[in-house]
Amino acid sequence: MKHKRWILAGAVFFASLNSAFGCDYLYTIMDQAGTERVLREGETALLRANETYTLRMEYRENHRNCSVTPEQTLYLLEGARWRVARESQPLVLVAPPQWEQPASRSHRGDFTFLASQDGYWTLEVIRSCDRGGYHGTIYLEVKP
Repeated sequence: MKHKRWILAGAVFFASLNSAFGCDYLYTIMDQAGTERVLREGETALLRANETYTLRMEYRENHRNCSVTPEQTLYLLEGARWRVARESQPLVLVAPPQWEQPASRSHRGDFTFLASQDGYWTLEVIRSCDRGGYHGTIYLEVKP
């Protein structure tokens, strides 16, 4: 009897870990030649300076009726909002992301940018909602 309780408690614990965030994110970086690399949260992509890349962000809501739109998501590059044509940032966004909704709770957006400065850069993605939201980080290392 005690073993069943421990098994049940363990199952509930691991299920709660899976739904710690209100969204699941997938990142894919594409270079000019069309080569793609999937990044998981916390991983680093190696980039070449003065080349243009597309970062595809896909997320799936783990709950229904999310009131936070993709456009309300906060993107922080080195702690500052990642904005279009801000040449003071090391990764310069070329255009606003275009979002599409391939399924009822899935969203996909492409962020095209120029890797204009060498260095190791942090990109944070923050979605704030009352159902867990999302806070993830990927790293982009630009080399000459």
